Order: sequence, then C-alpha cells, then structure tokens
Amino acid sequence: MLLCLSLYREVAFSKIDLRNFRCFDSLSIDLSSKSSLFYGKNGCGKTSILESIYVASSGRSFRTSNLESLIKKGSEAFFIRAYDNNTGSILEVKKAKNKPINIKINNSRVTISELVRAFPSFSIDSKTFFYNDNAPEYRRKQLDRGLFIASPDYAKDWFGYFRSLKQRNSALKLGDIAQAKAYDPLLVENGEKLNLLRENLIIEVREIYFNLVKNLTQENQRASIFSDLDVYLKPGFNSDLGIMESLLSTNVIDLKRRITTSGPHKADVIFESKGSLIKDIFSRGEQKLLSILWSLSQNIYLGRVFNLSPILLLDDLSSELDTEMLECFLPTLKYIENRFVFSNIVDLFDSKILDKEQSFKKFHVEQLK
Repeated sequence: MLLCLSLYREVAFSKIDLRNFRCFDSLSIDLSSKSSLFYGKNGCGKTSILESIYVASSGRSFRTSNLESLIKKGSEAFFIRAYDNNTGSILEVKKAKNKPINIKINNSRVTISELVRAFPSFSIDSKTFFYNDNAPEYRRKQLDRGLFIASPDYAKDWFGYFRSLKQRNSALKLGDIAQAKAYDPLLVENGEKLNLLRENLIIEVREIYFNLVKNLTQENQRASIFSDLDVYLKPGFNSDLGIMESLLSTNVIDLKRRITTSGPHKADVIFESKGSLIKDIFSRGEQKLLSILWSLSQNIYLGRVFNLSPILLLDDLSSELDTEMLECFLPTLKYIENRFVFSNIVDLFDSKILDKEQSFKKFHVEQLK
C-alpha cells in the first residue's frame, strides 16, 4: 500500500521510543519543539540517540552501512517508534537480523523514499563540518538531497538527467558521437530544470543565511566574519552558452575522454570571501560554524517554502570550535524554526540558557539509562 505523502508534509517527531538499539535496552524521549541537547561523557550513547532519529527518518545510519550492527548485542532486532503530537502520526521502524528494514507510518508500510519525504532530517557530520574542504561531488549531494526531499518533480528530473547522461557516456565509450548527440535534447531539458532549482535554492538560502548572520552579529561582533561571504552555484557548464551549446563545444574533448565533461553533473557550490576560497582563509573552527549556519539556513528554507518540518542533527558541537566560535553559536538557538537536535560532551548552557519563551531541552544521557 502506497502512502499519500501530501497528508504528511508537516509531520515531525515530538517523541521517540527505542528498544534494543545500540547500548539501550529501552529509552523514551520527549523532544523539544525547537532545540534538544544531549550531553554526557564519550561512550554514554548520545551519538546513538541522534543516530536513531536519523535511522527513523531516513532508513539509514550516518555512522555505518550495516544496520544489523545497530541491534543491541544479544537481541534479535531493534525497534524505533516515533510520534507526532500535532497530527497523531505514528512511525515504526524495525530491523531484525537477516531481514530487510520494515517501516510503517500509521500502520501502513512505506518505502524509504516515502519515509524521507514524510519525516525529513539532515545530519551535520564530520564531512559537513568541513563542507568547503570536500570534493564538489559532496556539495552537489548535499544540495540535491534537500531538493529531492522537498520536490518530487526534482527527483523525476534528476533521474531523467542521469539516465540520459549514462546513455550518452555509453555511446561515447563506443566512440559513437552521433549516438551520443541523440541524447542531448533530453539531457538539456532535464538539466535546465535541475540548474534552475539549484540556483533558486542557493539564492533563497543565501538570503536567510545573511539575515541570520546579521542577527548574530548584533549580539556578538565576532560573527561579522561570516557576513563578508559570496555563495554561488558554479553550474558545471558555460552559462553564457547554455547546456546545449556547451555540449556541442566539448564534443571533441568528450569523444577523446569517452565521458561527458560538461553539464549539471559537474556543478559545484562555491563559498568565497574577498575573492578567496573559504577553505584557504577560514580556520577549522570558523569553517565548522559556517557549515552549521549554512545548514540551519537551508533547513529554515525547506521548512518555509516546501511546508516541511525537517529535523537537523548535529553531533559533538564543540569539537573544533574554540570559545569564540561557541559564543557566536549560542544566540543561533533563538532563530531555530524547526527541530534541532545536537550533542556535546558537557552542558554548555548552565547560565547561558535562553529566555523562557525559547523551547529548549537538555538531557544528561547517563541519567536516561
């Protein structure tokens, strides 16, 4: 039975129950409607809690490709149940040994593709922390994942583009340029749609990002370093020529290399400051906080524009962040519009906790067991 996703566009976890997951026999957590901090010493299970939320919303782990390794030693399966108090929706995830993952929403089985659109989440991991140090492929994936979750049309255009690209590359490997060119019209049609949606997302997220940084700078002048930033999409082809003309202009090179060298599959997201790449001038702590602020901005954009309630997960906040960068980060919690779940070794908010109007919860993980 297929799930009607339109009924679930505003679903978000408010409570999650675990059984036989990693180090936990059982655990029940009521999340904040905004920010939730899990803290405790290394090995206490705080990362596993974030991992369980990601598994429940994506059917995958951000730590391993082997889901069976998440089953508590001595058990035959793990169970995750998540609730949304606003809609009454119930999500159930079960993974038993030697069996595929089983996912249900309101007792109806769903696919992983349906799950990620119904309960979207994004994880800021070690790669995301140094977003600008990674290869262009990683930045494309991050960009495309948000659009894939938000827009079913984007997924259709994306698969259409890469299906044509695969066929074009197969023809090039055979040295058949005429056959390769036969796939150009579909490549252009789908590629132009991808490029437009990507460009629009960058423009909209950039505006949210600069508003966020402006607010942070008013509270901490050190945050001004993040205001002198230029973010833009490098489309992967000559934008003055367009995709079709770019393909025609690279036919000789493509035939020689036996692969399509121009198009949206070569796109990149560029972050610069005063004409220099961020990775060349920002410290590791500055790069990490920039990645967090950009991810938060994209999360806010997806929530506002596509009627989603995405959860943003961040493991080990203070690693790589010096005291100055932590002080810059703290006021960010005032501007969270969706659920933000993060972990740290220590409680950072003893006397710095935000005003009572802010929905904020802290969990000492060692006391949850």
